[in-house]
Amino acid sequence: MKHGKNPTKAQKRIMTYYRLCYQDWLVTKCTDKELHIVHRYTDTQRILRKVSFEHDTRSAERSV
Repeated sequence: MKHGKNPTKAQKRIMTYYRLCYQDWLVTKCTDKELHIVHRYTDTQRILRKVSFEHDTRSAERSV
């Protein structure tokens, strides 16, 4: 098993996008395009593609 670290706030956002419970996952590798994670209890490994969250709904409402 690879030893992982607790996810950062941005990494938690990516896991939530993929409908994963970020409390159960640890980050083993973080690249520009991918996030490698391992399940805390079952040792299942997954690779998530990073998505951009640049669209902020609050800024769109202010421009009106």
